[in-house]
Amino acid sequence: MALAADQGEIANPKVIAHRGGKKWAPENTMAAFSKSIACGVDGIELDIHKCASGELVVIHDDRVDRTTNGRGLIGEMTWEQLKGLDCGSWYDKAFAAERLPLLQDVLKLVDGKVTLNIEIKTCPVNYPGIDDDLLAMLDGYAYPQKIVISSFDHKVLRRIHDKLAKAGHPDRYRLAMLGDNLLEGLGAYAKTVGASAWNPSMDCIRKDSMDDARNAGLHVNVWTLNDKADWQRAREMGVSSIITDDPAGLKEFLGK
Repeated sequence: MALAADQGEIANPKVIAHRGGKKWAPENTMAAFSKSIACGVDGIELDIHKCASGELVVIHDDRVDRTTNGRGLIGEMTWEQLKGLDCGSWYDKAFAAERLPLLQDVLKLVDGKVTLNIEIKTCPVNYPGIDDDLLAMLDGYAYPQKIVISSFDHKVLRRIHDKLAKAGHPDRYRLAMLGDNLLEGLGAYAKTVGASAWNPSMDCIRKDSMDDARNAGLHVNVWTLNDKADWQRAREMGVSSIITDDPAGLKEFLGK
């Protein structure tokens, strides 16, 4: 997912399936992830929360209300309460059998086939120890070079960096700063966080910000682009990856 170094790479950013590709399956489900792998995407982006019994659950919102038939905060529910929820019928009745995945199950499914961008969701709900839980789980994953850890919570990114550095392998996983703003001194700030990637919204992709990122050696993975005009603009700007709800459409557009 490196920042483009030549025109060949600039013309072909990586295709990252946002929450597994919301256009073809309910978001953050095993069905979506399986379709992404079968389609041959370069990577999958997903979100994790920590439930009351300690498991890392793959879901975007801090509540289950929008994407399941349940109600309540993830952090106040145990896995026993969560594991039976229907998280597919809201999308289409054909997905009624879908259940919330655990991160450990997604890791087994992906198994190094594609890059996995794991977004830690700690805003507004904070999950004490979620960084330690994630690092412990990833420790047994055989493809660390295909793991990206991202978050809007740059404090948690810094904690992860420091723990990896203390263990003697600070670059084991790529850390990516999520943001929808432009930072003065982007490269210097990235160093304070321990990040080697910037995951901005499309609004932040301008010539000056891309120059800042390129000069700092940062990978740029832009979200969430779903139409040809945005795909073309991002491609011309030389982003490393495009995060999209429509991976198949983006692959076709890029000629992959």
